[in-house]
Amino acid sequence: MKILLVSSNQILQKKLHQKLSHHHFVVELAIDGEEAWDLLQAFLYDLVLLDSVLPKVKGIELCRRLREVGNPVLILLLLAVAGWEHCIEGLNSGADACLSHPFPEAALFAQIEALGRRGKHRASFCLDWGPVSLNPTTREVTCKSQRLKLNRKEYQLLKLFLSHPRQRFPCHEIGDRLWTLDEQLPTNATIKSHIRSIRRKLEQAGMQDLIQTRYGQGYSLNSDYDPETKPSNKGNATPEPMMDAVTANLWQELMAANARLQREVEERRAVESELRCSERMLRNAQKAAQIGCWEWNLENRKLYWTEELFLLHGLDPTQPPPHPDHPEEALALIHPDDVEHYQQNIRIPAIKGEAFEANLRIIRANDGEIRYINARGGPVFDHLGKIIKLTGTTFDITKWVVNSK
Repeated sequence: MKILLVSSNQILQKKLHQKLSHHHFVVELAIDGEEAWDLLQAFLYDLVLLDSVLPKVKGIELCRRLREVGNPVLILLLLAVAGWEHCIEGLNSGADACLSHPFPEAALFAQIEALGRRGKHRASFCLDWGPVSLNPTTREVTCKSQRLKLNRKEYQLLKLFLSHPRQRFPCHEIGDRLWTLDEQLPTNATIKSHIRSIRRKLEQAGMQDLIQTRYGQGYSLNSDYDPETKPSNKGNATPEPMMDAVTANLWQELMAANARLQREVEERRAVESELRCSERMLRNAQKAAQIGCWEWNLENRKLYWTEELFLLHGLDPTQPPPHPDHPEEALALIHPDDVEHYQQNIRIPAIKGEAFEANLRIIRANDGEIRYINARGGPVFDHLGKIIKLTGTTFDITKWVVNSK
């Protein structure tokens, strides 16, 4: 079972986290209602342990939000104050059960087990598939009456398969469900290693091919052991799935797709954040060194100037830069006595696709101040040796020139 524990009480949160993890639950943490809402929108959980008193969004309000959007996740509301009126308000808001602080550990786990039974819609609390049986209460797994010794992740993996026996799980979804946000996401090789270990232990107990590999799709239980395809030896038949269970499954599929989308969005945000950081560092470095950069794409004829290059020339960074297709715009920035020097040592080599470098004077557009610059640049080639770009830098050397005189 994957649990989201939502509490702003760090001492209580740490204590409950340790207890729940010790009982093989996968536990993730949130410290306020907004963070919990974001996690519940992006990831799948079986149960939410939700404090009623939270910063930003109260626990009862979060219950209402989740039910309004149709999220069927089980909610155990932890009330700060005992009393039937508070419990009734919590249940009316959408909670499945309530506990009042302080509560004994045994009461908490009894509520979790009861909610787990309710959430599965099964006639038997044990999870069975062929000769394999998993009892969530005792955490015991047996195969042909032999008890299997599984580590924590192996137990969680097998429980995931047995809880959704007709579903296929790709590696990335297994990682989302069984690894918490503060854990490093497993590689495919790590998940394969756990599955191999489970298979080996099942084979030692005399069972072959319980978990099958669906190449390109993930892993699932072997349908040959499906109890619904064979006559049942038990007196009670498996009840028909309830309509709300169908709705819950549709919701879970939607949320799984949303989780994958959210993961891609977060990855893109991380990349964009790194790019913004790099751009900010570049701007600060260029400003400190008084260096501007430019790049001209010869294929689409687009010219890019950094902000510092605009400022160096006294131009507005929000306006287009002087374009090479209109040479008179660039010449207007050059000191009249250095125009010929600019033509011979910068413009003509650039047109020929050659490297260039020259020192010359410019006249700032906004205040008419004369500055001395060092301009250098050259071509950029593709893998076939074709010139695709021209790029360069402009360095303000005024203070060095003035000091040398």
